[in-house]
Amino acid sequence: MFDAARPLLLATLLPLLFAACGKVPTPAEEVRPVRYTVVGDDAAQPSERFAGEIRARQETKLGFRVAGKVVEKLVNAGEHVKKGQAIARLDAHDYALDLSAKRAQLAAAEHDLAQKEADLRRYQELLAKNFISQAQVDQQRNAVSAAHAQLTAARASADASSNQTGYATLTAVADGIVTDISAEPGLVVSAGQPVATLAADGAREAAIAVPENKLAALRTAKSFTVTLWAANKHYTGHLRELAGAADPATRTYAARIALDNPDDAVKLGMTTSVGLPNANAGEQIRLPLTALLDEQGKHYVWVIDPASRKVGRKPVSVAAVGTDWVAVSGGIVRGQQVVTAGVHLLRDGQRVSLLKESAA
Repeated sequence: MFDAARPLLLATLLPLLFAACGKVPTPAEEVRPVRYTVVGDDAAQPSERFAGEIRARQETKLGFRVAGKVVEKLVNAGEHVKKGQAIARLDAHDYALDLSAKRAQLAAAEHDLAQKEADLRRYQELLAKNFISQAQVDQQRNAVSAAHAQLTAARASADASSNQTGYATLTAVADGIVTDISAEPGLVVSAGQPVATLAADGAREAAIAVPENKLAALRTAKSFTVTLWAANKHYTGHLRELAGAADPATRTYAARIALDNPDDAVKLGMTTSVGLPNANAGEQIRLPLTALLDEQGKHYVWVIDPASRKVGRKPVSVAAVGTDWVAVSGGIVRGQQVVTAGVHLLRDGQRVSLLKESAA
């Protein structure tokens, strides 16, 4: 029986022994490592977002000014070209023949005018000797005037034919990138048929489609947030153009948001998201979704006291929820540190150690 009572006796005597020595052990305070974010001015969540793509402000559909068969393609899609650089050529043999014929007509008109002017001088000499009448001289003078008119017409016809020959070469109207080209050798095109698209260098914009119930908010907004999906970079922009009528198929209005501060990361065709400013943006804070603590239908976040490194639970109201973010109001202000991971494992007043800051 003594062996059975030994554990109970030890459990009773050990605290008394430590108390007599004045060395009662105290449990160490638990310090939990947490990830956090600093609430910033960019944490306001836009009320609406519209998917779009990066486009050039000036986009030109290029086509030959004359009809013909394409015999040469000089650039490919995606290449950068300079103003005046040749992009494609047509078979200009027929236009060259026509130009030769018009130049021959021009030469004939020049010789005819020279002959009639020489005849007029001889008529005037004969009139001075009374060998012919004044009527004959006037008739010859009219012939010279008609020859002048024929020469003018022949010269204009030759110039037009020369232009037609030049139109057989398609050139770039500005420095830019050829985003699309269909002028393959052998293709027969009509005059004005688009065969290439040129995106001019310079300003870049986000092209979006807006439903009719957001038109008023779009017109009154002073600035927009433009986010590149690939680079995860943010830019500011302003409304430059809004269609006056809805697209008949989608019933949305095409809009262009001009980027205020584009850099080299902005490439044509990139997927982008345009945020429409929230009327209550000053009252809402955007946080990672993992920062939200939900208990019995109420929402909280853990705010870190920078001096004591202890956390305190603050109630908040949820304004909007996205795939990985939440917009809240009340309880926190910009500049505070908010826990973004492990929120269900904390308690009020618990000391924490800060890990790498996460993005808000």
